[in-house]
Amino acid sequence: MDCGIYRILNKVNNKCYIGSSVNVKDREYKHFWMLRNSRHDNLFLQNSYTKYGYESFTFEVLELCATNLLVERENYYINKFNSCDPEFGYNQALVNDFRRNTYNDSVKIKLSKYNSKKNNNFNSFSLTNIETNAVFIFDNLVEAANYLIENNFASGKARNVRQKLSWSLRGNLVNNGSNGSIRKTCYKHKFKIIN
Repeated sequence: MDCGIYRILNKVNNKCYIGSSVNVKDREYKHFWMLRNSRHDNLFLQNSYTKYGYESFTFEVLELCATNLLVERENYYINKFNSCDPEFGYNQALVNDFRRNTYNDSVKIKLSKYNSKKNNNFNSFSLTNIETNAVFIFDNLVEAANYLIENNFASGKARNVRQKLSWSLRGNLVNNGSNGSIRKTCYKHKFKIIN
């Protein structure tokens, strides 16, 4: 059985990344291939690898287990090593039942800001209420979407609200049944990029 939980440990600062896989050996190869080629999706781990180099990291199998126990055991080790705390590790979240990270709002905000800067997007934007002319300034989509939902301007999943807001701010065409149009308002708010 190659199914289990593993740890990537930085020997210099003792920070670690906890993961799980149905094939641990293949996962080890994939992690280090992505790290060597600066393509790892965990930016904290990638930055540390770039700084300290291959020789500073070890890969170890913590436990072999059945596939149906991967989520439970991975979360156990994330908690045991406190690897979601940036002081101790590189994990950004616990894992949900679909073996995907479950991010809290603070992580979503950090990722939103990072991706905005990385993609040379806007740094901040304003939303002006059409009815009251009240102006709100945001530097990330997470807080803006939460504001719209909490104040009953939008309903549904926060992810979908963030996406519509992102399309609006970028001036993307929205399919309205014909050729599409560019939004002038979004959720009863005018929007404007501030840079």
